[in-house]
Amino acid sequence: MAENHCEDKGRISLNIGDDVGPDHFDDTDRSEAVSAGVQLVNALRKFDVDLDGIGVSQVCHTCTVVEDPYLVSLGNLRPAEAVELAKRIDAYAAEFQRMSKEAKSLSQPKPKEVESGNFDPAH
Repeated sequence: MAENHCEDKGRISLNIGDDVGPDHFDDTDRSEAVSAGVQLVNALRKFDVDLDGIGVSQVCHTCTVVEDPYLVSLGNLRPAEAVELAKRIDAYAAEFQRMSKEAKSLSQPKPKEVESGNFDPAH
């Protein structure tokens, strides 16, 4: 086994002659970031929102305090694109709130049912 001498880190052992497989190049952190990005894209598409510039980038630890090895970057949007996406999301949110209120009103007893004693909260 050969050794590599680094001034600040001491000795690093290098395994000479050991074969590596494809998993040697696997980057679990990047795979996890890509998976998170895929989940976000698929969730946003349900709201008719497409972010063309979304991507995964490695963090530069010398120029930032972010501890994660990778970030999901949402890309750049022109102001008009941001407004359009916000309108789409707001429209879905308004529809969801409307449906939620309607569902709540359907499940509440009508005042006449309560007064006449015909209301059974178990049903």
